[in-house]
Amino acid sequence: MAFIDKEDFVTHIYAEASAVISRGDENLIEQALRLGQQTVARYLSNYDTDTIFATTGTDKEKYEEIILYIKDIAKWHFIAVCNVSVDLELAKQRYEMAIKALEKIQKSSIIPGWPITPSNPEPSAIRSGSNKKWNHS
Repeated sequence: MAFIDKEDFVTHIYAEASAVISRGDENLIEQALRLGQQTVARYLSNYDTDTIFATTGTDKEKYEEIILYIKDIAKWHFIAVCNVSVDLELAKQRYEMAIKALEKIQKSSIIPGWPITPSNPEPSAIRSGSNKKWNHS
């Protein structure tokens, strides 16, 4: 089961408009949702996105903000095919707002309740490198 599926996407594009844009090809919606999820995952590199995206049922409620950003970004990718019955300016604004919010999350402190990636999953047995170079001129 996907973290977000096409049924969740109706909050951003009506089913009728989605059917016109996709022309019956459900893969386009799923591809847009995957792109949105991948984009969000890049910004949330401090968090264990595999665990977050594996969440199902009511446990997903604590990630509603992430779900909203994924759908905003996915909508932008999806309407690139065709913009019938879609407010492009609003979609662009929502896309930009999602990216800005993700940048803030990326730079900010840890959000309580979100799983964090391990800092050093497997320490290396071998270390190579040198000391800091000094320039005496």
